[in-house]
Amino acid sequence: MFDAFLSQMLIVFLLFIVCVRFLFAQNLTIDSCAVLAPIAFFISLANIFLWNLTLPNIFLTALSFIVFATNFRAILRLFSRVFVDRYSVAFSVFSILELSLIVFSAVILILNRPVKIEPRNFDSKKTVYRLSGSISHGFEQLLPGDFFYSSTGTLKIYEPLTNFSENTETTTHELPTPTQELTQKKQKPIIVFCGSETAETQDYEPYLLFLSKKGFTVLAADFYSHDCLYLPGIFNSRIFRKFMFLNNKNNFQKSETLAAKLNHTNSYKALTKLAQKLYGKDFPLYFVFDSLEFDSICQITETAGIQTAGFFSLNTIQEYKTPKFGFIEQTNIPLAKKYGFSRDSSLFIPRYLANKTAEQIESEQNAISTTN
Repeated sequence: MFDAFLSQMLIVFLLFIVCVRFLFAQNLTIDSCAVLAPIAFFISLANIFLWNLTLPNIFLTALSFIVFATNFRAILRLFSRVFVDRYSVAFSVFSILELSLIVFSAVILILNRPVKIEPRNFDSKKTVYRLSGSISHGFEQLLPGDFFYSSTGTLKIYEPLTNFSENTETTTHELPTPTQELTQKKQKPIIVFCGSETAETQDYEPYLLFLSKKGFTVLAADFYSHDCLYLPGIFNSRIFRKFMFLNNKNNFQKSETLAAKLNHTNSYKALTKLAQKLYGKDFPLYFVFDSLEFDSICQITETAGIQTAGFFSLNTIQEYKTPKFGFIEQTNIPLAKKYGFSRDSSLFIPRYLANKTAEQIESEQNAISTTN
């Protein structure tokens, strides 16, 4: 999330240079700064594809397009190598108006910036995989060469950095296969977690990284396949789905329907099968849920069978005040403010819930050991 903020601030910086240049540049020969306008517009479009549709991304895309249009003649003159000796009054007025919007957007972005969260600060490694497939037929990794193929899911694996010799934060390579190194990790269960229609796995990332810091391997996934249909057509895609739910009251009410609960349940089942494929059927799996009903939890644990090491429901902890949204006090500050919370850089709640989760896992494993 913080990477998205940095990218947004880069757009603001480029637009600021474009719009402020008329105050300082006199007796110009070549107006080279004008080329930054289309670059900013291109980055704003890329942000939507990389970081999904959000209100800041929509605003910056619209603003960068306006600045691009205002400077279009200047760009044509630049590539035609036509010299510029002064700026027109109309252009100066438009630049001042655009400059005020740019400063306003910079202030809003800074005030609502997410908490900076880096895996290396948690002694963890985060690996991201693009997936192709469906809930019913399973998922396969899209390799780096398949960049232009449509992705129907994202898998993130959080692992303790002590298991690796290289200090890599985020990579994309071939999915892991059961090896001797993986077999040595059997002392702790693999934690399985799925995002939902209102919160993606990135909204839970502080919590997932704290679990990784405690020595757990965490598999977290978001699925957008045709048989995991929360919304019709393109609106069910990664780019649009969360935005459509959070900014549309009718769509938000759909998150309470039986179909939505079934999709969430089936997502866990699909991730369970993927975990079995990656790590074999001997690894114990521990499930973490947020606001799933007990009947759905039973269906998911039945899919894992004897691999089920237990489960933990985040919404059963009183201190967790934002069920179904994730840890928005760190990841989505505007949404947190909407529900009466503020930005929290101390990471107290995700740390507290990770401790509670680890304690419950340890307690259940000790109980099983005593029984055996």
